[in-house]
Amino acid sequence: MESWTDGLSARDRVRKIALSLTRSRSVNWVKNEADVASWDTTKDELERLVEYGQIKRIEDDSGSETQYRYGPDYRRRYLDRVEELAAAHTKDELRNEVAAIRERIEAWQDAYGVDSVSELEGTVTDADLSSDEVRERNAAIRRWERSRETLQLLDHALSLYDDLESVTDAEPDPQPGEMA
Repeated sequence: MESWTDGLSARDRVRKIALSLTRSRSVNWVKNEADVASWDTTKDELERLVEYGQIKRIEDDSGSETQYRYGPDYRRRYLDRVEELAAAHTKDELRNEVAAIRERIEAWQDAYGVDSVSELEGTVTDADLSSDEVRERNAAIRRWERSRETLQLLDHALSLYDDLESVTDAEPDPQPGEMA
């Protein structure tokens, strides 16, 4: 059976682990998960990822000396997702998805007789609801919240669409002193 580490350098393994982090972790944790022998190699690669803006370095001064932990850069991930949406879809596709999400939200509003997700949340403690109905409403709340998050991403992708297109397709101007 092939291991996930086969064919990957130590730095590649550190990158793979670091870019999949969902919370901050120590150098030692990343080193062990990436199956890397050298602490220095792990730290160097983590610092490189921080320098490139792909992860964040977080100071942990809870012990006797300051240590660093490394974690996801949620802002970077959000912006990457906006860029991915704009790059992978046309404006019409993005607008159609906005309409489809709004239809789903309107269906939940009609089905539960509420105007907002917070109103729906307020109904889950109604005494006359069965446990199945409560679970159904909880599932609708989670889907509604995800839909709102997706709407926000789509809104940003549409707002930035033309700007992203122009910088994606544009060839950089030569810098002073460079040959054209």
